[in-house]
Amino acid sequence: MGFSERDKRILENFVTSADDQIYAIRNTVPSEVFGAFGSYFSRNPEDFRFHLLRAIKGQITKNEKSIPEYDLDWLAECGDVEELRNFVYETERNRIRENGGILDIHASDEIMGIIDRSLRLVDPSKAIERGLRRSRDFFEKWYGKYGHRSIANMVWIPMVANNVSQLFARELAYEQLAFFIEQSTRYVKWGRESFMFDRDVMQSPEGKTMKHALEFATDNYFILSDIACDFFENRNPFDQWLEKQSDEMKTVEEKVQRATYEREIKGAALDVSRFLTTQACQTNIAFILDARSAEFDNSTLKKHPLREIRTLVEVLERNARQIVPSLLKYTEANEYYGDKLNGSDGYYEMDEVRSFGKGVDVISFDKDALDKSLANIMRRHGTGGTFRNRYERVKGMSFERKMQILRRAVRDRGRYDEWVETDEDFDLIKIAFEIRSDIGAIRDWRRHQKFDRGEPGIYTLDNGVHRPDILVDLGREAEDTFDRTIEVLHDAEIKIRRHFPFQAQYVVPMAAMHSLTMSGGLDQVQYLLWTRTTPEGNFSYREDAFNLAEAIAKVHPWLLGYEKYPEGRSFRQVYDEAPLKGLLRLQTGETTLHS
Repeated sequence: MGFSERDKRILENFVTSADDQIYAIRNTVPSEVFGAFGSYFSRNPEDFRFHLLRAIKGQITKNEKSIPEYDLDWLAECGDVEELRNFVYETERNRIRENGGILDIHASDEIMGIIDRSLRLVDPSKAIERGLRRSRDFFEKWYGKYGHRSIANMVWIPMVANNVSQLFARELAYEQLAFFIEQSTRYVKWGRESFMFDRDVMQSPEGKTMKHALEFATDNYFILSDIACDFFENRNPFDQWLEKQSDEMKTVEEKVQRATYEREIKGAALDVSRFLTTQACQTNIAFILDARSAEFDNSTLKKHPLREIRTLVEVLERNARQIVPSLLKYTEANEYYGDKLNGSDGYYEMDEVRSFGKGVDVISFDKDALDKSLANIMRRHGTGGTFRNRYERVKGMSFERKMQILRRAVRDRGRYDEWVETDEDFDLIKIAFEIRSDIGAIRDWRRHQKFDRGEPGIYTLDNGVHRPDILVDLGREAEDTFDRTIEVLHDAEIKIRRHFPFQAQYVVPMAAMHSLTMSGGLDQVQYLLWTRTTPEGNFSYREDAFNLAEAIAKVHPWLLGYEKYPEGRSFRQVYDEAPLKGLLRLQTGETTLHS
């Protein structure tokens, strides 16, 4: 449909264009309104802007207009507060004169009253709210009867969580449709004031045990941080560090150079000391979550065994409702999922838990992945045909011919070309693997939400710890500090879990071993490995990434151009000599701090 010039000016307070075929929705449109109007497309071919304009004018139903023409004039002509003030003032002056009135003190007071009322509409989103005020049955119909869940998928809720434990952060990271930024363990030091003390434990005889363990761990976290800082400063004096920097860094002011140097030293030190960070240490998270996922998570986590999470989810829901009041409908506590969160009454427990070390196991893979991947790529970029057509053709090719096709597929691929394919063709072939590592590294691996992920529900030091090799370089004091802290925390965990098996996780440190199973496509895997082998990353998950690359190359040697994996060589040698470059890429360099 066509819009009048006035309507276009009104609309462009809410969308980036009233004419273009493709346009963006401004943040003046409430997210739940966007979701509702977006859902119209499944039943109504009319443009989103048409529905939006009707909402602004109060015409969603057959009601009379509820937005005064005066306010619509402002939406069409003005967007700035001062412009609005001047616009209203001149309009009222002219109206009074045209009606034969006198511009006296009473007229001025009348004009100022009108200005004050108009200023209430400075936020254009208020126009939509007022337009919908007399059409609330719209929400009942579209949010209740027609496609509640599909609407909720389109509505994103921006939120912030302050002073939440690592255990809450873990629950948030499980959600595949939550996107978040969390307080860094590399640049932020934790202190005694940043604990989450579980109320149930603290009101019991085990409360003193928890308090002592957490404070002991934090004191030793500071000791280890200081030792590591001194070590990295002595090994990398400022002048030597500066010599290794880029020309750009060498030319900036010394205070900038010093700040960068100190930040790198601190980051390297905290990468070591974070192994003593417990799950009770609080963090801050900014995140967005779609309304459908929020609804599910709220109903599920209300039955979580930890009081902290049950309390926080009530707070989350209360605040999310202010953004999407019509969408969070089915949030009653879910008993079925609650049973699973509470360990199914111990039904699946093993008689014995054994400790384990770092490593990667491939759980399942497609032995025909090469031929199927080539068939998908060729079908995508060829002139039609079915997968079976392409697959049968590929199966008759020599290995060298298949490698030629792969070389063509990644030809000219640059450093910032993250994916092998523009679409999902190379991702259709799946692989599943288990990473065994410390909780701190697993925390980073878990964030790759495009993978399906699964892991044990409980953290425990019974699995053993990852004792980083650098402790030996740091010296005996560092080793003793680490070992003694682990001993105290494990004793505390054992005591607390007799009565509080879930709450005992608060005293488990990042050094504790854990496992994470991930399943995803080959394009996701190659992206994952490139991302997690960056030299600037934490040394623990970087080690995991190389372990993962080796495990995957052994079952899919063709990713590196080998027909068979070359046994008897180090993986670094296998990778450096790989016949195929550009498909499975790793970052093998080192930072100036570590080199």
